[in-house]
Amino acid sequence: MKLKKRIREQKGSITLFVLTSMIFFTIVVAALYVNTNYKAQAQQREIEKIQQTYEKDDINEIYQEYKK
Repeated sequence: MKLKKRIREQKGSITLFVLTSMIFFTIVVAALYVNTNYKAQAQQREIEKIQQTYEKDDINEIYQEYKK
């Protein structure tokens, strides 16, 4: 009888441990995803800024203007 009680008590603690571990794992994975997504968005914004800068000054047009 006492052995069965101890086993029942330990099942609850194992469940709590597994639940806590899974929540921690989920939070870590979500944080990594958000961080990676933020970095990708920042990189995309930088690429767009660079493209806009280069679109403003077309070197061929400038060369043709000075050639005349």
